[in-house]
Amino acid sequence: MKTLKFIHLIGFIALFSLISCNKEYITNEYITNEYYTNEYYYDGKFFITEQEEITKDICPPYLQKGDTVAIFAASNAVSKSEVKNGIEKLESWGLNVITADNLYLQNGRYAGELHDRINALQKLLDNPNIKALISARGGYGAAQVLPYIDFDKFTKNPKWIVGYSDVTAIHAAVNNMGIETIHGPMAYKLTHANSVESLRKALFGELSFYSISTNSNCIVGSGEGRLVGGNLSIIYSLGGTIFDLNTQNAILFIEDTNESNYHIDRMMTNLKLSGKLDCLKGVIIGSFTNMTQGSDLPINEIMKDKLESLGIPVVYGINIGHDTENLALYFGKTVKIDVNNDKATITYK
Repeated sequence: MKTLKFIHLIGFIALFSLISCNKEYITNEYITNEYYTNEYYYDGKFFITEQEEITKDICPPYLQKGDTVAIFAASNAVSKSEVKNGIEKLESWGLNVITADNLYLQNGRYAGELHDRINALQKLLDNPNIKALISARGGYGAAQVLPYIDFDKFTKNPKWIVGYSDVTAIHAAVNNMGIETIHGPMAYKLTHANSVESLRKALFGELSFYSISTNSNCIVGSGEGRLVGGNLSIIYSLGGTIFDLNTQNAILFIEDTNESNYHIDRMMTNLKLSGKLDCLKGVIIGSFTNMTQGSDLPINEIMKDKLESLGIPVVYGINIGHDTENLALYFGKTVKIDVNNDKATITYK
């Protein structure tokens, strides 16, 4: 009984110390109306002060005709017919296309068993003659592979990694190393003309900016930082892991699909409470498709609730994500966003 009382006492002292040292973060304002109208009571940066800004920026060599690229499959299984058109598009750009050893394997939802996916990806990463790895498709499974991959040879001979959706896990890991990647369309059903051309420009070093008309969901302002992010669900799932996304002084891009609106609120709340939103210089919001609103707020209002008080610019509604059009972005590269009353631009530095 004495031991139990001692443990309770230690716990109370620890809690009291946290509250005493951080009165601006944890107060009794939550029981008043003032709490709801004044968000300054909570500063999430308190929780991630040990996370250092990534300043290294390694840009893999842009492609040239005759270069070899590879189609990899770390996630869901694909058939030959599903990637045939994508391979033909890449070849039409004068590229030599090879495929991962596991590309057409299937084990449940996956492109082979875990060891198949690990070994195939490792082989491609280690090959110095391959200049870009383009994901076959997304789905689920990339995070399973990451802990077993040795990036040593890759960091000494970096190459472009391309994909979106589940490939967000790989983007986060590589961007945290200070190496750029391409968030963009994959070999799976690579058909939309604008998407195809944007990917070609990104791979060959011709992508410099995007511009859209400002809408009521944008937030006016200017910001500059490393562009990071991807699929919101995957970013959320990496929280607290060694592959957790570094957002210090960054521009965050997010998109998602097939989620309930309250799931989006939950994930954005997680980013807010973890301090990841407080560290940002701006936000780019892409496509949120096939969402289920139910009795929840619409996505644009959820985003406004989480972002408006941060005092940073927001580009809302660019055609990037799980939609017919999916434009390519450089991740890990410094980008500037400018939002005024007429136009929102995304410009790479």
